[in-house]
Amino acid sequence: MKESLSEILEMLENEEIARRYFIMNSFDGALTIFGIIVAIYVSGIENTRIIVVSCIGAAISMGVSGIWGAYAAERAERIRKLKDLERHLMQDLDETHVGRRTRMMTMLVALVDGISPVLVSAVIIIPFLMADLGFHSVQTAFKLSITIVAIILLSLGAVTGRIAGERILPNALKMVSAGLVVAVISVLLEQLKVI
Repeated sequence: MKESLSEILEMLENEEIARRYFIMNSFDGALTIFGIIVAIYVSGIENTRIIVVSCIGAAISMGVSGIWGAYAAERAERIRKLKDLERHLMQDLDETHVGRRTRMMTMLVALVDGISPVLVSAVIIIPFLMADLGFHSVQTAFKLSITIVAIILLSLGAVTGRIAGERILPNALKMVSAGLVVAVISVLLEQLKVI
């Protein structure tokens, strides 16, 4: 089974679970990295290397967890469905188009699950990498990263609104409100000297 890139992308587009994983894990990635950045900011740390390493460590953890967890869950569900189909047809489908597609979609969905938070995290930390290279200050990096998080959350909200056939702005604002909750909790924890 040798699909072209466009065929693989079309398969993923038609795969509802991949779309859900992409949205959920991009959201998780954005909020996780945002939480780290806000906690570091309220703690008064301005060392860009600490910020970047902390965020990269979290991104790698989310990526590995996403790939491993999604692969295990998707494989179990898809193998169960394949075995049910085999029982009904009284035929081994492992080496058929259906069997190969089952294995391919399991891997693709797991990759979407793991790569989406890593990509989002990488975009969010770019301002800190630029600050480390002397392009701007750490304070500017904090502002730029927070702006990027807001844009990502607004975009994810707009996508979910569009998928649901609902108004885009309320959905976008719901996503951004999650970021505000993270920021408020982080600031409160710092004021209580918990972080």
